[in-house]
Amino acid sequence: MSVNQPPQPTPVGGATDIALLWKQLRSGPCDLAREQIIDVYLPFARTLAAQVYAKRTYLELEFFDYFQYASIGLMEAVDHFDGDRGVKFETFAASRITGAILSGIKSLSEKQEQVNARRRLLSERVTSMKTEPPDDKDPDAIFVYLAELAIGLAIGFVLEDTGMHQLDDSAYPDNTYQRVEMQQLNQRVRASLDAVSGKGREVLSYHYLQQISFEEIATMLGITRGRVSQIHVDTLNKLRTRFFRNDEMDLYC
Repeated sequence: MSVNQPPQPTPVGGATDIALLWKQLRSGPCDLAREQIIDVYLPFARTLAAQVYAKRTYLELEFFDYFQYASIGLMEAVDHFDGDRGVKFETFAASRITGAILSGIKSLSEKQEQVNARRRLLSERVTSMKTEPPDDKDPDAIFVYLAELAIGLAIGFVLEDTGMHQLDDSAYPDNTYQRVEMQQLNQRVRASLDAVSGKGREVLSYHYLQQISFEEIATMLGITRGRVSQIHVDTLNKLRTRFFRNDEMDLYC
């Protein structure tokens, strides 16, 4: 059964009852009539959701997600349907329900892709900063190793905030001092990045400010991915050394 010939709902109580419900809804706001109409047509929406689900290409979503979007489309169709135009509700609702499903899937899949991309970027930077851990019998050396790894990540996150995630005042509504402190920290980190020359600045700017992966950066700069990873960690180490030498900020706190 195609969307152009949608399945027909079977109202409990017959066609007379559903006609009365529509009459009640058109005569004025009636939440009860609206809810009953939606209940009558939910199997119709479920069938349309099943049709779209059967042809899915994005496999990350369950049928429940499709049905949820179909239900939203159904509610919108009920709210906007005008029976005086001579169009059957099923015909009017089918396109809205299908459209709501497709729009919802697109939105959710785009958000999931953003999450996955974020995870890949984080994995790249963590991997690039990993070195051989020290002898596990030396707790001080292990602490320094872990601290340096954490500091490198912290500098990276601050860099990211200066680019893709600009701080706004609502981030710290009840703490003016903390807001000002974070803004100053962002400014210092960005100024330090601007002072870096050569490919180090390019790699960090592309990766943190524009969210570009190491693989893409390697292609853009005409070098290997391994070289990008090396430049990334070397440049972060230089920034870290500069901060501590100039006593500009304390990332251990």
